[in-house]
Amino acid sequence: MKHLIVEFVRLLRKAGLTVTTMEAADALRSAELIGFNPVLLRGVLETTLVKSMWERPVFAALFDLYFDLAPPASEQAAHNQELLTIKAATADGSGRSSAGAGGDAEGLLETIDSQPAVVLEDLARQFTRDIALASAEPEEISQKLRAVQVKLRWFEAVNKIERQYVNKQMKEGRFQNWQKLFAQLEALIRRELERKAVRQFGRQHIVQLVEYANIRRREFDGLAAAEIITVEQEIAKLAKKLAERPGIRLRRAKRGKVDLRRTFREVVRTGGCPLHLKYRDKSKSKVDLWLLCDVSNSVEQFSRFMLQLVQAANRRYANIRSFVFVDEAVEVTEWFKNQDVNAFLQARHLRDRFNRRVGLSRYDFVFEQLARHELSAISSRTKLIILGDGRNNWHPGGADELAKIAEQAEAIYWLNPLPEKEWFTGDCLMQEYLPYCRQVFECRNLEQLTNVASHIL
Repeated sequence: MKHLIVEFVRLLRKAGLTVTTMEAADALRSAELIGFNPVLLRGVLETTLVKSMWERPVFAALFDLYFDLAPPASEQAAHNQELLTIKAATADGSGRSSAGAGGDAEGLLETIDSQPAVVLEDLARQFTRDIALASAEPEEISQKLRAVQVKLRWFEAVNKIERQYVNKQMKEGRFQNWQKLFAQLEALIRRELERKAVRQFGRQHIVQLVEYANIRRREFDGLAAAEIITVEQEIAKLAKKLAERPGIRLRRAKRGKVDLRRTFREVVRTGGCPLHLKYRDKSKSKVDLWLLCDVSNSVEQFSRFMLQLVQAANRRYANIRSFVFVDEAVEVTEWFKNQDVNAFLQARHLRDRFNRRVGLSRYDFVFEQLARHELSAISSRTKLIILGDGRNNWHPGGADELAKIAEQAEAIYWLNPLPEKEWFTGDCLMQEYLPYCRQVFECRNLEQLTNVASHIL
């Protein structure tokens, strides 16, 4: 059993969790104390190995797939057949109803209403019992999940609940309970499909299957409302760490590391005789930070998180200026001193201020505007961070104006939510912008954002 737990820890690390050697040793000792009792093992391992909210669903998914303590659906099919019959149709969709072959939306609602977790687990096993998988790829799991939902008239049932809520036929509390119930059952069905995949294709596919549970590696655009809240909490923790970390700049010194640039400059001036080494050392200081955020629909979620990160970490900087744009840059520095980022992005009437020319992303307009009106305010202490996908809707990119800004600033960093392979295709003009940026980062999820922020902020 010990080697199973050691392998489980290795998979947790591969899935993105930070598990130290001491924590792994504690988990082993704790498991020994309970005699590796499978009933208690999950709680013991979770207590010793999980340290944050986002890690919990990853741990749960990995534990369920790795140890697989759930009985196969076939063992309980006869026992649960009466329970798992949906009104006018069987739970696997093989019956008939007024809506045609498959489940019945009203019957599905009656079947799952107020059911405890153990019953929902049995339902999930029954729903997936006859599903055949062609591979263990996450895309295959998602496709089969949707196929099950279609058979059950799942989306009709969800729509029915939403209509009742909108028409004030259902109270807020009851509606929230239904939302949680649908989310819980969907997660259980997905887990049963993943179990089938592991049983059929082997444990080597476990890590790729639990990727969906790891919100740090999920693309920002694919996050649900509850997951967005968790990501915002993680960003707040990251911002606190950044705010407490002093900024570092290099200065001239009498000792320290050799400053090659200044040394060679002196060699050229004096002909190398005599040779005087020049030194530099690190000093704590603050820099000016400028943030230029594309808030068009395609990248709005990404910009939301970055704005929150920078505003929360503003104690590290001598000066922060924030601009948002679609086709015209508008400074929102003062707004964020008193208002929440979410409130700003939800105030749709404000969009007219930075989206008033053509209504589409125009980087050329924005760079021209900054070069014309803000260039004198940019200094060698200014870091400019641009957030956007670089798509300019088939218009000229304005790279010449960006070059003027790059000459004045300490550095330009570009964070792009597109996959790197798409930077040089279609109307994306990153190839024009790259020469004027110190670094360009792919930034599509929380894990990438954390790495980038730790590097440049």
